[in-house]
Amino acid sequence: MIKLIASDLDGTLIPEGTQTIDPDFWGELEKLLEQGYLFYAASGRQYANMRRLFDGYADRMGFISENGAIVTEKEQVIFVDELPRKLMVSVAEDMIRFPETEICLSGVRACYIRPRTDWFADQIENVLKNATERFEDPASIDDQIVKASVYIHDFDKNVSFIQSFLREKYGAQADFVTAGNGWLDMIMEGSGKGKALEFVMERQGISPEEVMVFGDNQNDISMLKLVSNSYAVGSAKPEVRACASHTCESVSKILREFLKM
Repeated sequence: MIKLIASDLDGTLIPEGTQTIDPDFWGELEKLLEQGYLFYAASGRQYANMRRLFDGYADRMGFISENGAIVTEKEQVIFVDELPRKLMVSVAEDMIRFPETEICLSGVRACYIRPRTDWFADQIENVLKNATERFEDPASIDDQIVKASVYIHDFDKNVSFIQSFLREKYGAQADFVTAGNGWLDMIMEGSGKGKALEFVMERQGISPEEVMVFGDNQNDISMLKLVSNSYAVGSAKPEVRACASHTCESVSKILREFLKM
């Protein structure tokens, strides 16, 4: 019997290129919570950003943010997976060297950017409305850094070379996976949304057979592979669909059918 549902946001609950959750989802979420199911939003986004999206529900659900590096329940951080400091600085310095990139280092208190364009700064500070600080030297940041990411301009043209370079140099320690809307995220070996979801399951006393998961991108693979009731949305990349048990048109439709059972 399903007890917990976890879903990615960008490309899954939030259509690509937008900042708005599928309006059909809210009715299903209300029913899930009323009937005692646990719901966790799982995203590469910052917790503060995710909480705003779920305003009115935040005290009734959980958040797996920063690709699984932070887990928050009832406004309390219960899990932090910090990047090794020396490795983070090295990766950040390499990310900065690519002129096509805009770097974002996510900490527990804020995200740290070194914008090359006004557009990128506006996206982080005003569109996503993240708690944001700017930096020059990654080694000088006084925070626990939990995620290193780059936004890649002209993504389809440039992502393959940048991803290959980073994977070749750091592949023994970390992977670099595509996320929503033009991002490439660093995931430590053995970390990610799957590790965070496994922590939640153990904390709640829930087995993999009692969990339903939704995702669409490479940063969702670890949690899709963790459970048998996993769904890749129709727009998911082929390698992501291959890791899911099912495909679906939308999260809302599957939840609607599930609640009728």
